[in-house]
Amino acid sequence: MRNPQDPWKHAPLRAKGLFFAGVFFLFSSIGFIDDVLAMGRQPVLRLALAVGMSGGFAVLYALSGFRLRGRFWMVAAPVFVTQFLLTNVLARRLPSATPPSQMNAAAIAATASRLQLDGVGVVAVMVLAYVSFLYFAITEGRRHFRVQAEMELAAEIHKGLVPPVEAQIGGWEFYGRSQPSGEVGGDLVDVVEGQHGWVAYIADVSGHGVAPGVVMGMVKSAARMQLTSGGSSAELLPRLNTVLYPLKKPNMFVTLAYLAGSEQGWEYSLAGHPPILHYHAASGQITELECPNLPVGILEHSPFDVGSLQGEPGDVFVLITDGLLEVENRAGEEFGLAGVKAALAGHAQESLERIWTAITAAALRHGKPADDQSLLLVRRSA
Repeated sequence: MRNPQDPWKHAPLRAKGLFFAGVFFLFSSIGFIDDVLAMGRQPVLRLALAVGMSGGFAVLYALSGFRLRGRFWMVAAPVFVTQFLLTNVLARRLPSATPPSQMNAAAIAATASRLQLDGVGVVAVMVLAYVSFLYFAITEGRRHFRVQAEMELAAEIHKGLVPPVEAQIGGWEFYGRSQPSGEVGGDLVDVVEGQHGWVAYIADVSGHGVAPGVVMGMVKSAARMQLTSGGSSAELLPRLNTVLYPLKKPNMFVTLAYLAGSEQGWEYSLAGHPPILHYHAASGQITELECPNLPVGILEHSPFDVGSLQGEPGDVFVLITDGLLEVENRAGEEFGLAGVKAALAGHAQESLERIWTAITAAALRHGKPADDQSLLLVRRSA
């Protein structure tokens, strides 16, 4: 589930202020340089306004670039026109003095003093710009390294929470992996063996990054507690909803799909998740298993339907997150369930690892992934 974030929005206000101060002082030097080119004949008020305008408009360009990115030109063009017009108005209202045909000693001394003032001004604003950028680099560098260390730690924790799944329970095989789009993801693949049998499930927390990763850890802890303490698979989604609803952010939710097997039979359920694909080994057909349930965490009290299924030896079940399905090619076409079905049909008789590789490779050939990608395969072997 995509949740794009702009790092600039999360930068501290002090860091932003230092950066824009550096931009202002750096480009305000243009006002002093312009006065040097005019041999110091500009009125003092025009010089002061030119210095302020040069730095101020540079800040506007930088700000629009950070805020609008690719649409920078939408603001840059009118700002440039405004700057051009104001500069011309300033030149007409406060014109430079007419250069004298001859300069006496007093005029030469005054010009030298003015040019010296311009030189001091250029040096001063350049020093202020350097100091601003230096402090910006130091403060942001410290913050970056601190955040990077925390992200590396979070990534290690994530690897421990979402290890590759490769197991066999009774007559069933399981194989699955989760690939986060960043250091930490919000997807989860897991297989739990409890008192009532086994449950293989896949979950996708809205968004990606550290916050969904934390919720993902809560999902796994709550699910394993429920399934290993004697709870049935039919109670999994209601219990998860009860636990997660008061703990997550209001705009966050979790989609989930599971298969469960026991001596009484097999069942499945989904909570706002893409369909489970069922490959029938006997006929080669691929059907979709669905349940019209809301995602976990949307409502405080929500019912969750459960369906029963039949599996014959050789049948393969595919649980997948939308990070794979939403991979787009250059034409904007998604990989979708059709792409998964095509790769599954061509490799369904091979090992689960080979099927997993075939599906993920087909998605990668289709386009560049933009979200966490997770795939869990289940086969009835006997």
